[in-house]
Amino acid sequence: KRKGKKRVTFPPDEDMVSDFVEHSETQRPVYNVTLKEVTSAYKQRCLKHQVDPKSKVLKQIEEGTAECSHPKQLDLQGERLDYHSCESLEDILKLLQFDFINLRETQLEENSRCLRRLDVSNMPLLDDIARMLSGALLCSRLTVLCLENSCLSGRPLFTLVGTLKKNTSLEELCLANNKLNSFQDSMQLGDLLKYNHCLQYLDLSNNLISDPGLEEICEGLRAQKSNLRTLLLCGNYLTEQGMVHLATVLPGIKTLETLNLGNNNLQNQGIQRLKDSLIASCSLQQLCLACTQITCEGVVALAEFIAESRKIQQLDIQENLVGTGGLMALSLALKINHSLVRVAVDHKPKENE
Repeated sequence: KRKGKKRVTFPPDEDMVSDFVEHSETQRPVYNVTLKEVTSAYKQRCLKHQVDPKSKVLKQIEEGTAECSHPKQLDLQGERLDYHSCESLEDILKLLQFDFINLRETQLEENSRCLRRLDVSNMPLLDDIARMLSGALLCSRLTVLCLENSCLSGRPLFTLVGTLKKNTSLEELCLANNKLNSFQDSMQLGDLLKYNHCLQYLDLSNNLISDPGLEEICEGLRAQKSNLRTLLLCGNYLTEQGMVHLATVLPGIKTLETLNLGNNNLQNQGIQRLKDSLIASCSLQQLCLACTQITCEGVVALAEFIAESRKIQQLDIQENLVGTGGLMALSLALKINHSLVRVAVDHKPKENE
């Protein structure tokens, strides 16, 4: 039997498929999803993970169906949640947008306590949420907590610190951009440092701590002997007066490797006040003094520190009025120092000092 000739044709350009999207079910807008579909998806997910659907969850979905509207909150208070129970809630959380999820008194089984890192930055941490988070931290194994730009000032910070003082697992804490003030907030941070000796990384960048607040924090830093490795204080309205307080505690923090004081108005006097403490530090490896209003005089003081230090590896003095004299002092110090591997300076020295 004679076979016909095979031909290959291509559609016009406008009919060509040049992209793809996910399955239409995953792309449907939330307002097009019925609660019956949500219930069905939840039950199927439970079947997949071999757990029984939570009657409390089903009841809330059914009540939403009766009211012909999507539920605005998901109440899981008092429920026992293991790993598979949490996984079974995935479709509900994808298909419905809740304003509030209640996790008070939730019983988390051992397998669900394995979370190590939590980043809730750019989300206002209101009083109720702060209390729930603090309660969870009491029994968690979290090692990294990032709360940048979370409106922590005031009661939320008070609530959080009350728990973190007892926490023995957290190693990294970021509280940058929270408008933490020099009064109650700094006192709370000082208390935290007095009682929590497990923190290795503390980021307090871009707050309103200022010199009085730094004094409170330094009271807590006196208790940090063996763990704190990184302290970020850039952008906190600090001056030479604040360096008086920092200078008294810096040599005692035997593990501190990174110190960032950038974007503060320290000026040359601030560097002079810090110099002896920097020399006495036996662990400091990275020092950032970018944009601190220092000139050649301040850099000469830093050169003295560099000549004495056996640990310093990186120094950042960008965006300062550093002229040729300051750079020459650094150059001479580098002939003596054998640990420094990177100095960040502006490309052209500033001669108009």
